[in-house]
Amino acid sequence: MPSLVELKGIRKSFSGVTVLKGVDFSLNSGEVHALVGGNGAGKSTLMKILMGVYSCDEGEIIIQGSSHKLKNSLEARRAGVGMVFQEFSLIPTLTVAQNLFLTNEFTKKFGVISEKQAQRKTLEIFESMGVEIDPKAAVGGLSTALQQLTEIAKALAQNAKILILDEPTSSLASDEAQALFGLIRRLQDQGLGIIYISHRMDEIFTIAQRVTVIRNGQKVMDSQTSLLRSLDVIEAIVGHKM
Repeated sequence: MPSLVELKGIRKSFSGVTVLKGVDFSLNSGEVHALVGGNGAGKSTLMKILMGVYSCDEGEIIIQGSSHKLKNSLEARRAGVGMVFQEFSLIPTLTVAQNLFLTNEFTKKFGVISEKQAQRKTLEIFESMGVEIDPKAAVGGLSTALQQLTEIAKALAQNAKILILDEPTSSLASDEAQALFGLIRRLQDQGLGIIYISHRMDEIFTIAQRVTVIRNGQKVMDSQTSLLRSLDVIEAIVGHKM
């Protein structure tokens, strides 16, 4: 599978405290790669470097074959990286379509915003996701599951090829989580690469083809999930035999 992302030797320190110690990470097209580790292990810092929120002290970021120095999240989005955080970034009083194309609105003559064009494009994106939604609905009135799908659609509207999902099922019911897994599989079929951050072993072995474990700022495991047991991953996270 073509490589979408390669992070090589990523190092990062904050106020003299080293958080990442030369971490390598890769993601292929059409792959779900789970990223796991205990609290403070460094996984969120690594993803924020890929998202342009932080800059690395050392290392190289290669996205779709090109080396990047990501100075901010706008540059990351332009390179094809999208991230859905646990805390949503949607504006509740705006519609679904308005949230998807906020700061990137469709315009007509004299700069007049075209709501209808945004709504049409919104329907196209959700249709490709296999989801029915009213593009004119206020986001604040949507369920948590639909708000999350709107966040994912927002990333796709910005032409994301790499999607980072941070604990995506933490506030979803069981049936909503299963619907999310179905969407992830459809996005895989379209060639997207998905980085899946989770503490839930059952989800990792359900949805991911590969798992990387970070402990104390270092990569301690990178393996196909088909070759592992959940106990193997847990032992890599905690650093000793259970």
